[in-house]
Amino acid sequence: MINDCVFCRELNGSRDTNFATRYPEIQSRIIYETESLVAFPCIGQLVNGHFLVVPKNHDCTLAQTQKRLNNLNQELTHLLKEVHLILGFELTDSLIFEHGALGPNDGSCGIYHAHLHVLPSASQVNVSGLYNFQNKDLITNIESVLKNTSVDKPYIFAGNLKDGFYHLQLKEALPSQTLRKAIATQLDKNEWDWRKVEREENMLSILEKAELA
Repeated sequence: MINDCVFCRELNGSRDTNFATRYPEIQSRIIYETESLVAFPCIGQLVNGHFLVVPKNHDCTLAQTQKRLNNLNQELTHLLKEVHLILGFELTDSLIFEHGALGPNDGSCGIYHAHLHVLPSASQVNVSGLYNFQNKDLITNIESVLKNTSVDKPYIFAGNLKDGFYHLQLKEALPSQTLRKAIATQLDKNEWDWRKVEREENMLSILEKAELA
């Protein structure tokens, strides 16, 4: 656990968190968990059902988690299937992305604990238009993306399990929430900055489906 990491604090039961500040009556937002991963709804829902996948132990990026855990792909695949079943969405229709920042000053908006964004029913998003990605031929799966990504440099990737993933290893950190902002623009959503969001009906709806609220 890293004391100045808000996700580490939340996973260890602290109430000094972004979630508890907004939802003090709810003890946990974990929808599903495996031995090494948890899934919980994202503050600042870009679409209904927007959730994060987070390693229980502190890594800055999922590329670091991939290097640490031999069975990450199996756990991640299982978790994604189970959460989609709980929430009632099709996994192949979900947009999946990571802004792999290495620290609080590396475009991570203060959260530098690895987290994978999953946006159900977001197949309308033009992934290639989110950023100038370096690969024109899509990478077929998340495991291949992470295994071919440096653990000591920032990166971004985005795509879906049906078509594949665009990826970019960065020389310099991108501004905070770059992909969130680009996705929100395509979805005609006015608010893209999760820090400005207070309580959300979508958040409560997800927690009710998971029988947490």
